[in-house]
Amino acid sequence: MHNGHRAAFVALGAAVLSLTLGTLPGAAHAAGHEHGGRAGETALSREGYWPMEEAPGGIAPNLEPGGLPLTLNGDARIYRAEDIFQDAALVDQGDLRLDGDGDWAETSAPPVAGDGSFTLAARARLTAADARTQTVLSLPGSETDRLAIRYQAASGKWEVVVATKDKAKAPRVVVTEEQALPDDDPYGVGDHLAVVFDAPAHELRLYVNGQLADTSVAVDTTSWTASGGLQVGRSATHGDYFDGTVDEVRAYSGVASPTMISQMSALTGLPHL
Repeated sequence: MHNGHRAAFVALGAAVLSLTLGTLPGAAHAAGHEHGGRAGETALSREGYWPMEEAPGGIAPNLEPGGLPLTLNGDARIYRAEDIFQDAALVDQGDLRLDGDGDWAETSAPPVAGDGSFTLAARARLTAADARTQTVLSLPGSETDRLAIRYQAASGKWEVVVATKDKAKAPRVVVTEEQALPDDDPYGVGDHLAVVFDAPAHELRLYVNGQLADTSVAVDTTSWTASGGLQVGRSATHGDYFDGTVDEVRAYSGVASPTMISQMSALTGLPHL
C-alpha cells in the first residue's frame, strides 16, 4: 500500500475498550500531564521510548536518557526502508520484524512495575490473523503475566489480559476489542495499541488506534508487581510469539491522557512525547 493510503487505515475501525477495576467505578479519568494530578496519583514520567530505527549489536536503544534498552533475541531484526522502492516501515524508516518462531525483544528489568499507574503502547501488524494467539507486549511475573496485550485466535480480535495475582491459575480479567478487527494487510499500517492503568481509579483502559469507545466494569480486581523485563513479541510465561511487525514501543509511569494517546498513534515518530 502506498504511503498516501496509510493515514486512512488508522482512521478506519478505531475503537477502544475501558475496563473499570475494583470498587471505584465512578472515579474521574486522569488526564496525564495535561491537568494536575489527584491525591495519590503518579505523575506521568516516560520510562522508555523505543522507535525501532536501529539495533547495533542486537540492542535497540531507548531514547529516554538512562532508560533500559531492548535486547533482540532469536531471529528478531530491525528492518530499514532505505529507498522509495522498498516496502515502507510502519513508522518512519525502521521497525521490528518477528517471525513468530522464538523471536522477541526484552528489557533487563520492568520499565514500569505494574502496581501503580502506568501506560504501555506500541504499533503492531500481524502477518496473519490466524489460529495462533500472539502477544505484542507483556509484563511478566514469576508464574504468569501481570498484563498482556495480544491477538486472541479464538475471537480473532485484540484483547488485554490482567492476572489478579502472580499465580499460574489466578483469575484473569479479559477485555476484548469488539468493534475493529486487527489489520493484517501486509502493506497496511497495523494497529496502534495502548493500555493505561489508572491505579487510584482502579481502571484499566485499552485504546486501539487512539480511540476510546466503550466501558466495562469488573469487581475487586487487585494489582501486583511485575518482576521480569518488558517483553516485545511474546509472553515470557506462555510463549504466544508474535508473527509480524512492531514499532514505536513506549512505557510511562503514570496515566497518559486521551490526547496524548491520540498523538502516540500518529504515523510519524514523536521523540518529544
